[in-house]
Amino acid sequence: MNCDLFADPKEWLLEITPEIQSRSRQQSQDYSNSSSRWCAYINQICLYAFLNWVQTQYVLQASIWYSSPDIPAFWEFVNGTAILLNERRVVLIPSEAIDDGELEVPQEWVDIPSWTADFYLAVQVKPDGEWVRFWSYTTHQELKTAAIYDPVDRTYCLDAQHLTKDLNAFWMADQFCRAEEIKADIPALSELSTTQAENMLQRLGRNSAIFTRLEMPFSSWGALLEKEQWRKKLYQQRQQSQPQLSPSVNLSAWLQGIYETSWQAIENFNSNSNSLAFNFRSSGSLNAAKIKRAKVIDLGVEAQSRKFLLLVTLISSPNQEVGIRVQLHPLEDEYLTGNIILVLLSELDEIIQEVRAKVQDNYIQLKLFEGEVGECFYIQVILDNYQITEKFLI
Repeated sequence: MNCDLFADPKEWLLEITPEIQSRSRQQSQDYSNSSSRWCAYINQICLYAFLNWVQTQYVLQASIWYSSPDIPAFWEFVNGTAILLNERRVVLIPSEAIDDGELEVPQEWVDIPSWTADFYLAVQVKPDGEWVRFWSYTTHQELKTAAIYDPVDRTYCLDAQHLTKDLNAFWMADQFCRAEEIKADIPALSELSTTQAENMLQRLGRNSAIFTRLEMPFSSWGALLEKEQWRKKLYQQRQQSQPQLSPSVNLSAWLQGIYETSWQAIENFNSNSNSLAFNFRSSGSLNAAKIKRAKVIDLGVEAQSRKFLLLVTLISSPNQEVGIRVQLHPLEDEYLTGNIILVLLSELDEIIQEVRAKVQDNYIQLKLFEGEVGECFYIQVILDNYQITEKFLI
């Protein structure tokens, strides 16, 4: 493990080898949605890089806190990886954020008694690069006394001024700090009866929400997650209940004039809304394109259904590649719902592009991208806690 990459001797900049990347990709596929798969991928990159380094450079007993077969049940729901260094528990919190202004720790790692750690390490991950950067740490005591709790996403946010940025001090603290200086006392969570747990599993197991952890009060969620048998059962139910993706949309067939029935000519939708028709006409860069097809996207459940139109445009290129433009339009309203997100994912679920609607956007679009025949990609539309994913084959 190469540690000569240090930009600052107080930080740890650890190499991500091609072997680590490949192994992490392979082991991050058994999850119910792309968010969980991506969470698993960056956590595994962080975990393997750290363990390889510690076991090579230091005479320490380092191991994953929970057994390997149980890892998916954690990363399906929560960001973070717990390891044991000798007798201390350390939680690695990876983030792709460019700035290092704060550390955000999911509440589960702080307020579930059996999950709490002695130390929390902030890790900046560059998953497509060659390194992970460990840039600061804090203790459980400091999180409980100095961090700001965000009830919306249930995280403890600790400003950088309260973090210890000299990671050389981490080894000293690990050896010499007393337990009461590191960990705060927290109350036990109320026990769930078997009936309560089964009812929660039934509800959450069939729920299509992305962020399952926010679907019920933390006191109930934490008590459910803390029990290994219930955590595993929920993970298994989430895997089984996820609808299978429909067959790939064949874009090469579009170039031959063959279309799936759900993808229609945009003229079929112009009569639905004057605003919609104007949006299409005003997309001047697309009017010269050869092929434009659109599909109705229904996000939400039951009475909360929200309908949008996904527009895909193909532009032939002389270099044998196909130019692709993707837009999202409101179907029945003048403007898009604020915060709706349009995402382009690679075949490995890596986020390539992402655009979020602002107030009074009448459509959003991804930057034009190109692909070769045989390549796959995903387009994802996310609104609040719901998502729809379309797979495309060029």
